[in-house]
Amino acid sequence: MNIYELVPYTDADHDNYIKCQMDAFEKYILEFFGVCDMAIMENHLKQLKPNLLKIAVNSQIAGYVYYKEESTKIIVDVFTLLPEYRNNGLGSLILQDFIKKANELNKPIFLDTFKSNPAKNFYERNGFVVVDENFSHYILSYGKVI
Repeated sequence: MNIYELVPYTDADHDNYIKCQMDAFEKYILEFFGVCDMAIMENHLKQLKPNLLKIAVNSQIAGYVYYKEESTKIIVDVFTLLPEYRNNGLGSLILQDFIKKANELNKPIFLDTFKSNPAKNFYERNGFVVVDENFSHYILSYGKVI
């Protein structure tokens, strides 16, 4: 039995999603880009919506994750937990479930994280390796890249 469930995002989640994203990423956005542009965040959300999921624990929103299976890979984006759900094993549990699914499908997982975000260490502890980088992000992969 899982202690969490993944539930599709709905428009009613908008304000909580934005708050969660700001809590998790605002300092990194400001560090790399100098400004946190809400129009960019709204556009990003619009692109993510079809595959955006709420992470629920005991019917309470614990965070959000974008999860998309493509023909040759799985993409994970905006993997965020609210502060009260961090550092208790929930993130690792969710990530290990994604890894199990990727292994079953024989597909690698790709995700990225801001270069100064300590989440990079979390991903590496869970078997991800840096495969590329850009100005602001490390791109990490788990599994054999096809």
